[in-house]
Amino acid sequence: MKLTHIHRISTTSRLTGHALYKKAKQGEPIAAQKVIKDIIPIKNQFHYLKGYVCPVLKSNGNKLPLALAYLMASHSNMTLYDSIYLQHTSHGSSMTERLYYQPSFSGMVKPADYVIVDDVYTTGKTLKSLKKYIESKGGNVISAWCIGSGPSLEFEPKRMLLRLLTAKFPTIYRYFDLNELTSPQIHYLLRLSSLNKLWMIHADNQLTLMLA
Repeated sequence: MKLTHIHRISTTSRLTGHALYKKAKQGEPIAAQKVIKDIIPIKNQFHYLKGYVCPVLKSNGNKLPLALAYLMASHSNMTLYDSIYLQHTSHGSSMTERLYYQPSFSGMVKPADYVIVDDVYTTGKTLKSLKKYIESKGGNVISAWCIGSGPSLEFEPKRMLLRLLTAKFPTIYRYFDLNELTSPQIHYLLRLSSLNKLWMIHADNQLTLMLA
């Protein structure tokens, strides 16, 4: 199922401005639950949701997606699904690093409907990879949710956006798998004048990591 947009529940500023935000990001479950409870006072927006709610789950670190999924399950007909884990890989902070970020997941997937959630939606790469993983194992992702986001809530690109990208960069296939790109990533690429410069920045970053 194609998802063109993400559902946003609150704002990034409310999330990061909470006194317990850093502790929640560092992996303290109680702090994460407190943050979610404080910034999401209205719970009836979840009542119509059904199936499994699956967070971007890490074995260590950020517990905000798990706390959000628990809250959503508690106020809907969904069941928390915490059997899928994000394998540890750093995505970096720049858009270039995030463009080449390749998240991977592991864990059992049941043949059912899933709602996937993350704390902050930036490029959508992690959620897109989680969606792809669930669907490759026989699940069906029906919606995606976040707490805060960047300026856009567009998720999987529409055909027109892909056509604009391929029209501007006919050789885009040499650099990226179009099926892997999200709408925010494509909008970023459309602002560039050259893909070669982007590739060189990525190559330099990889070389720096190898030599570190």
